[in-house]
Order: sequence, then structure tokens, then C-alpha cells
Amino acid sequence: MSQHEPPASGRPPSPCIKVCRPVGDTCLGCWRTLDEIARWSRMDDAEREEVWQRLDAQARRAADAKEAERQAEAQRG
Repeated sequence: MSQHEPPASGRPPSPCIKVCRPVGDTCLGCWRTLDEIARWSRMDDAEREEVWQRLDAQARRAADAKEAERQAEAQRG
């Protein structure tokens, strides 16, 4: 796979969204650790998939928390 081809999984080549905001050891743009960002081009598909799985789970938790907050707001208002 070349660097410009999307992986077979259908995911983008990288979680990077070109909004780099490092805070501590995490980028607030893509939510990868700085180590993951540095190693991304050398990771094999399995390592990248582990990162994607973590990011997907984190996104689900954030969406669930936002929905719970919206429902609580609706009940109050």
C-alpha cells in the first residue's frame, strides 16, 4: 500500500484532520498521542487498527456523554 492509498479497511490513511493542537501528550485535533503520531508512518495495519479502535471508542463515549447531557437539559427545561 502506498502512502496515498486508503487502507483496505476503507478508513482514511490517517486520523489527522490537519488541526494540530497538542495538549500534554495528546493532539486535540485527532486525539492520537504524540507517540502515535510520530510512529504512524511506521505502524503496520494491525497497530493502526488498534489506534483506530481506541479513537472510535472514544468518539462513541463522547457522543454518548453529549446525548446524556442533551437529555438532562431537556428534562430540566
